[in-house]
Order: sequence, then structure tokens, then C-alpha cells
Amino acid sequence: MKKVPSLGEQEMEILRYVDGHEPLSVRDVAVHFEKEKKLARTTVLTVMERLRKKGFLSRARENGIFQYRTKLETNEVLSDKVSNFIEKTLGGSVSPLFAYFVSSSKLTAEELSQLKDMMAKMEHKKGGEDVG
Repeated sequence: MKKVPSLGEQEMEILRYVDGHEPLSVRDVAVHFEKEKKLARTTVLTVMERLRKKGFLSRARENGIFQYRTKLETNEVLSDKVSNFIEKTLGGSVSPLFAYFVSSSKLTAEELSQLKDMMAKMEHKKGGEDVG
């Protein structure tokens, strides 16, 4: 996977919103984030343009208004952020992450089921050898 430019929290929130609702104008995004986060339209515009310059968004004029779309899969972006977190913060070890999952009460039954499915796939890929 190619190196993905770093993203701040606000950039990530806006990118995820665009990804789930594209194509969107700055106005569309600004309306949402004004309600949710009290962000000004100018702030949203600045963040969206930063995302475009970093290569996360593209824009095209449609009926006289720029419409923004994601250029990278959000899963690719999130995967890169998780990888960076594991390398830089956890020193390359995933054990603290799994310990968090075990002790967290925030996980839903569906998320737990997804984690079990992922572990089963990892075990299958490894030919049944220990993956911990």
C-alpha cells in the first residue's frame, strides 16, 4: 500500500462524511458540520481544499457548483492510520490493541462478531498456526 498523507481529526471527519454522502458541495458539508460541530463554512472550505490538495478529494464543476468526491477508499485511509498508530504508538505490537478490545465495553455484539470473523480468517490464512 502506498504511503497516505497524514490527516488531522477534523480532516478525517470531513473525509468520512463526504465518503458516505458523495458527491457533495462545500455548502452541503458546511450545513452538516455547522449543525454537528458548529464549524463555519469557511473552515469547512479550507479543510476540503486541504483534503483535495493532499489527494483525498477531487472536485468537478456540475451545474456551476463544485461537487467533491473521495479519491481514495476510506478503508485504505483508515488502514494506513491504524498501521501508523500501531507502529508509532504501540511499537509495532498489536497486543495492546487486542487487550483494549477485550476490556472495552464499547464494542457492540456486531463488532465482536466481526472481530471473531477476522481472527478466523487470519488463522485460516496462516494455516491454523498461532496468530497471537
